[in-house]
Amino acid sequence: MDRLEYYMYNFNIIELKQYLGTDLADLLVEWLPEGEQIYSEENLINMIRSVYGNKILENPSFRTRLYKAFEPEKILEYRVLLPGHENDDVAVVIEAMSNSTWGKNALSYKVLDDLGIDHAYFEKAEDTRASIESIAAYDRFFELLDYQFIIKQKILTYVNSDNDLPKMLVRMPTGTGKTKTAMHTIINQYVFKQNGEGLVVWIAHTKELLDQAFDTFCNVWHHIGQGNVKTYKLWDRYDVNEAELDNGFMFIGIQKLTSLMNNNPDLFSTITNKAHIVIVDEAHRASAKETKKAIDRLMAYVGFSKALIGLTATPGRTGDTETALFQAMFDNKIIDIDTSILNQLNLSKVEADNTTPEKDIIKYFQKRGILSKLKRTPLQYGDLTKDEISKLKVHMTSNGYRDVTEAFLRIIAMNKKRNAVIVNKLIDLNNMHKPTIVFACSVEHGKMLSAALTMQGIKNGHVFGDMDPVERRNFISRFKDKDDDLNILINYEVLTTGFDATNIQCVFITRPTNSVVLYSQMLGRGLRGPQMGGNEYCELIDIEDNLERFTNESQAFNYFSEYWN
Repeated sequence: MDRLEYYMYNFNIIELKQYLGTDLADLLVEWLPEGEQIYSEENLINMIRSVYGNKILENPSFRTRLYKAFEPEKILEYRVLLPGHENDDVAVVIEAMSNSTWGKNALSYKVLDDLGIDHAYFEKAEDTRASIESIAAYDRFFELLDYQFIIKQKILTYVNSDNDLPKMLVRMPTGTGKTKTAMHTIINQYVFKQNGEGLVVWIAHTKELLDQAFDTFCNVWHHIGQGNVKTYKLWDRYDVNEAELDNGFMFIGIQKLTSLMNNNPDLFSTITNKAHIVIVDEAHRASAKETKKAIDRLMAYVGFSKALIGLTATPGRTGDTETALFQAMFDNKIIDIDTSILNQLNLSKVEADNTTPEKDIIKYFQKRGILSKLKRTPLQYGDLTKDEISKLKVHMTSNGYRDVTEAFLRIIAMNKKRNAVIVNKLIDLNNMHKPTIVFACSVEHGKMLSAALTMQGIKNGHVFGDMDPVERRNFISRFKDKDDDLNILINYEVLTTGFDATNIQCVFITRPTNSVVLYSQMLGRGLRGPQMGGNEYCELIDIEDNLERFTNESQAFNYFSEYWN
């Protein structure tokens, strides 16, 4: 028992229930071992600690009640940190403590010390990077795999052709290093052909994709770049002005790009006049009216050659992204992975001549161990009722590129039958010692799942954006440690990108989504095959909600059926 729990035993049942939350208590009651009452001090304290961790200290009412549980002599120790409060009245000191700011100050640090909590509790997981950065290169090389190198050479051939405005679409399945390949290619072009002149503009539609692209760029530039290069970030809080803009690499969100086109024509014109290469990530979105308009303007000929490179993770087949308009944007030039060329590289001449090239690119990479072999387990819990469907229907979106709403996710997350199936399956996975990453419907849903597992004696971790960074790092570290028996890691919108754990054997997606991008990011956590440091097999578990009766959108997992068929 830690010191915080020790003092919480001074709280009464009503207080503990209040700090847990009545709705959450109602959801968790069914997970108590048979014969136990939810409203016991031990159960309520365990659930509060499991759900909120040390972040419960951010609740002012909780802190006041906690101070009242401290020993009187301990409370009086705080007087020296409260100017003007030399009073020996414990109640007066507690009131002064309660009115003090909770944060990076001497009083708060002493509270943490008395509770045995590290001062890093006050760290914030904020992005402190500037809008403009200079990125240095290292003195060693970072190689591409064979198929990535071939894609790179094909891109460079098109880019450096006699065409003043070459356009192309690069198609690589999720998990095969699309972003890394593109970064190698454009850095090569920028250093050796452009001689460090002009702008390379990388466009994506979400913060997560832009973060991933920027981090990948930094990693690749450190290895194969030349000297220092300026980077420009234009998404969310990031901005630059026209005077700051020079040569380098720009990472810009689609919304920011269209906003500049409509509201800041001078800066948009400057970008247009400097852009030599334009890359569109998740390029199937490029045909949207405003996006296409902005890209077309960005590609205007201004006296030098420009290249447009679209990137898509279409999994080895044509589909709804490849409309006539979409293909026309990239001049119908599609760069695919050619297994016949790879056979010529990797097999003897006799073997290559007598081997039929694998047409299914997913199976090809699974055979090579680059992608893991996925076993999909659809989880069913019974149909939603007519009343539940009626409530959910108003929160579904008919926009093909928008995901379900947060209100929709909150409703589905409260379904007890659904949660019972999820928790029972997680218990089975834990009993099989199968490291599993779980994507919850919301922060509250993730906390509920974590608490339910804890009540069953199942070790687990949860990772959310607003949690204590020390706890967050500890859970991730423990999950990655193959010698630790914490096999369940639950998160919401944190570990979709930029998280690699080679021990993942199961990806558990509990949230419904229409977003191919989001689904591919979640799915991608388990796609690393043995040649990429991962596992030969990975289980994919997602939930089949009977939602198709009121939506025309196919479930996102259908888009990736090649990965497990």
